[in-house]
Amino acid sequence: MLFKKYPPSKEFAHLIAYFWTLKSSENDIADATYRFVPDAYVDWVFHTGNPWQCDFPNVSENKKTSQFHVFGQIKKYINLSLPEHNLDVFGVKFHPWVANKVWKVDMHYLTDSCLSLCQLELPNMLELQEQIYISKRINEKMKCIEQYLSSYVGDSNNKSLEQTFSSLSIDASQLKVQGLGIGIRRLEQRFKNEIGISPKLFIRTIRINTVIEQMKINKHQSLTQLALEHNYYDQSHFIKDFKQFTGLNPSKFLKSINPNGDILNLRVS
Repeated sequence: MLFKKYPPSKEFAHLIAYFWTLKSSENDIADATYRFVPDAYVDWVFHTGNPWQCDFPNVSENKKTSQFHVFGQIKKYINLSLPEHNLDVFGVKFHPWVANKVWKVDMHYLTDSCLSLCQLELPNMLELQEQIYISKRINEKMKCIEQYLSSYVGDSNNKSLEQTFSSLSIDASQLKVQGLGIGIRRLEQRFKNEIGISPKLFIRTIRINTVIEQMKINKHQSLTQLALEHNYYDQSHFIKDFKQFTGLNPSKFLKSINPNGDILNLRVS
């Protein structure tokens, strides 16, 4: 598979982390299983080719996915069953702190879920899906999304939310949350409604992704050194946490990453 990222226009960067595409390639292996690893972001997914199917651990009702769907926060990895050919996916990676305002839903209802975009009951969603489907170029699809979100560019409430979470001091290596100036119960409730997971799990997710990026840059770094740098108790604790998020030990994880892709096309079988 071929995975690519595309930056949004500058005025939409506070809403969208990046756009992405995922397509079949001639080197794809038949009947291979691929995997999503939690990254603390949330996505809109548009299949303009044959759709994949998601297998959420212990959530059997979410195995079947629609052509256009939405991902909330994921607590652990999920596997993807891919079509034999003609995989053509366009995605929108939203910043986690804005989805609650843009999507008009308490985000904990979408945690570990993959739902049809229409189930969000947003205005003109059918029209947007049609526009994405008929648009042939990636820049046309990106423009459709940005036009749909244009009313949020100058939204003072949304920018206030962005500033609040941006001011949140997150030390992912030490699992500390500081800077909101509110009680822990209020913080927990806010994360549940606006992010979809607890502050601690959110930070652990950021930490494991920081570790993964470091591993990809330096594949020969020792696990003991990684554990110490990111404030794990020891190497055993690091490996246990890594396997909980990815389902693989670190060495097998690195061997499974497609060099032409991203975590999105991590092949596990």
